[in-house]
Amino acid sequence: MIRVAAIQIAPVFLNKEETWKKLETYIREAKSNDAELVTWGETLIPGYPFWLSPSGGARFNDADQKTAYATYWREAIQIDGDPILERMKSLARELEIMFMGGIAEKEGGSIYCTLLTIGPDGNFFGRHRKIKPTYEERLVWADGDREGLKPHLLKNARIGGLNCWENWLPLARAGLHMQGELIHVAVWPGSLGNTQDITRFIALEGRSWVISVSGFLRPTDFAHLTESDFPMKSIMESSKSNWANGGSVIVDPKGQITAGPLVDEEGILYADIDPRIAIQERQNFDISGHYSRFDIFNKPLDLD
Repeated sequence: MIRVAAIQIAPVFLNKEETWKKLETYIREAKSNDAELVTWGETLIPGYPFWLSPSGGARFNDADQKTAYATYWREAIQIDGDPILERMKSLARELEIMFMGGIAEKEGGSIYCTLLTIGPDGNFFGRHRKIKPTYEERLVWADGDREGLKPHLLKNARIGGLNCWENWLPLARAGLHMQGELIHVAVWPGSLGNTQDITRFIALEGRSWVISVSGFLRPTDFAHLTESDFPMKSIMESSKSNWANGGSVIVDPKGQITAGPLVDEEGILYADIDPRIAIQERQNFDISGHYSRFDIFNKPLDLD
């Protein structure tokens, strides 16, 4: 059995230090409830770029957009040597718990939507950069690569993950299936509309446990920012509804909801996962095994 925890919280927006402190508190709470795998939403540190659509993010050479980007880059995490990443590794080692969660990662002048994994021994297992940012995300995030498209081992169970709409890519899911994934972590910026259907579908397709973990963001979560750092502050504070309503949910390999959905509030979802159930459900349907017909589908079909 593996006890998993899906942490759904709002960031201290565009402040990686304070967001990490907040996340650490929730991680310690999850550990006190015997969690062995802790997950959190897409680019929780330092936040998802919700400002792009309401502030006209596609305006070329716009001074306000440049300012927001520079602040976002400043608060992103660098994989090599960032003090926060080192503290993450230290905490994982101290608590003997595995982390899999979203950060904005910077390298050079570019930013990536990254899902990182740290083992219970404190070792950095790897990072997966979002292959293709979705629509307006391309205004702030660079394209990822295939380096992180692999599952990681915890107690003899392989755990993989994808960022947001990557979970709708059949070949990305298949790539993880083919490597023996039994538990799938899907990270989202925060929307029940995204998680409520795709989570059950992924579970039924792959006969896998699926943890969909989302972010949460309110108009009040911008109060600490200054216009000089974030010119869109007043726009974001003027919304009449939450920018992200959460929607975290955990589903078993039969497609049944075991925890959640958690909507319009911060909190932690827990589930006790038995990887054997995934194997049991693959007895009659194994997408990466006897039901695959690799001899047919290992190359594009000639439809002429």
